[in-house]
Amino acid sequence: MKLSWGTSIAVIYILFVVIIVSIAVWLSNKDLPLVTDNYYAKELKYQEEIDKINRTNELDEKLEIKVSEEMILLTFPRLFPSDDIEGNIVFYRPNDESKDFIQEIKIDTTYTQSVYTKNIQTGLWKIKVNWQANNVEYYNEKLIMIN
Repeated sequence: MKLSWGTSIAVIYILFVVIIVSIAVWLSNKDLPLVTDNYYAKELKYQEEIDKINRTNELDEKLEIKVSEEMILLTFPRLFPSDDIEGNIVFYRPNDESKDFIQEIKIDTTYTQSVYTKNIQTGLWKIKVNWQANNVEYYNEKLIMIN
């Protein structure tokens, strides 16, 4: 059976429409949590975050976040006494907020904190470090990939 060129073009257009409609239906049924809850309240506090980031960028020594196969190593600046540094580390999973968790900062005398990746799901994470020293707040964040 031989199709004319007009029939072939009509079949191609119909297939194109079916594919586009199928993709639209599939995407509309997929849950994509792209914003956090209470985003308006977080927006109002954004200036405080900017101030923390600016203070952090002015430090002579920066917080280092290194990722290896077994752990995430955070090394804090030695500009402050180690027992004055406190705060928390938020592990934010962009595509699944149910996986997010918070860990308190507990550094040792070498100004480091280790977080073992054994129980952390593989994939993309954003680490948000809210910390303070000498009653001054600082903020760091970094995207990491856990394998």
